[in-house]
Amino acid sequence: MTALLFALLLAQTKADTEHLDAAQRLMDSGRCAEAIPLLKALVNGHPEAPTIRYGLGRCYFETEDYAAAVTTFQELVRRMPKSAEAHFYLGSSLGLSGNVPEAFSELRTATGLDPKFEPAWRAFGMFRVQEGVYSKDALEALETAVRLDSRDARAAFWLGEFHRGIGDNTQARREFERACRLDPHDPSIQLGLGRVLLDDGEVDAALAQFDAVLRLDPGLVPALLGRARALYLKGQAAQALAPAEAARKDASRFEDVRGSAWILCRIYRTLGREEEAINAEQKLKELEDGFSAQTVRAHELSDQAVRFETEGRPDKVVEVLEAFLKIRDTDPEVLIRLGDAYRRLGRTDDARRCYVRASQYGPLTEGLRKRLQDR
Repeated sequence: MTALLFALLLAQTKADTEHLDAAQRLMDSGRCAEAIPLLKALVNGHPEAPTIRYGLGRCYFETEDYAAAVTTFQELVRRMPKSAEAHFYLGSSLGLSGNVPEAFSELRTATGLDPKFEPAWRAFGMFRVQEGVYSKDALEALETAVRLDSRDARAAFWLGEFHRGIGDNTQARREFERACRLDPHDPSIQLGLGRVLLDDGEVDAALAQFDAVLRLDPGLVPALLGRARALYLKGQAAQALAPAEAARKDASRFEDVRGSAWILCRIYRTLGREEEAINAEQKLKELEDGFSAQTVRAHELSDQAVRFETEGRPDKVVEVLEAFLKIRDTDPEVLIRLGDAYRRLGRTDDARRCYVRASQYGPLTEGLRKRLQDR
């Protein structure tokens, strides 16, 4: 962790100096949780010293207490509005605590303040890809991050994930291989390469890659699913059963739950365990029906909004598009349409909030820029 610039601390006492030294030693050795009480006391005693607050925020961030990190960095940004690093950590903490729209805003501010601050570009692109938004600005952010720091394995990994998400396996594989060379010990990075190898039909190579991932993290659900799928494709259904069932047991994300039901259905059927295959198939159908129903409903609401827009009824447009956003709240086109409807109703604050969110999830087009500038 970057050393704190303790020289900015005003009116140090001997006790303060001892606490500072102890906190610095703890942080340097990776014991951030133990440093937090010392830094909290110092921040309370010396609120005018931003570097102490920065150290506290970093400790919250490193210990994954993102809510506390947000609060700490919000105050730091208020005191140091021109600090790209402060905006970066605030944006990252917001994103990791689930507030992705505000995260984009802070990360955009960070890149604006310092266009050469690579972590902010990487984080911006990462959150875009995690949200399933494969936009031009996401690609540009990740390419910029890789250009600014060719040794950042995570930037290369997320650029690979971007290309995998748009179906460009050739470029994805190139980026994953680079990321793996840069960091051979991060299981999530190694997982990316395994997935693209399997997608390309290189089953043996993919299986070896998933096994390498599981040596690093034996319980990683996507790697267990990858191993099960590779073994199944090799005609080894009996061997595929154990990793598939282990994945089902621990799966929590929709993608992983669906993936485990899908592969288990096929494994059970191959092994002649028909009752279990039927149960897995029913589970898969319930999952996909629920997802499909939401998708169909979203299209219906969008079509209704078009009709109300044509009829000049902004109140009904607001009603149906607000319902749409309860299903899919990151669609930039719908956010702009809802903002326009709010504006027609005189709800300018609500309109602006929609335009800001649209800029966070989609490209900042000239039309959207004009909407944001209008008061």
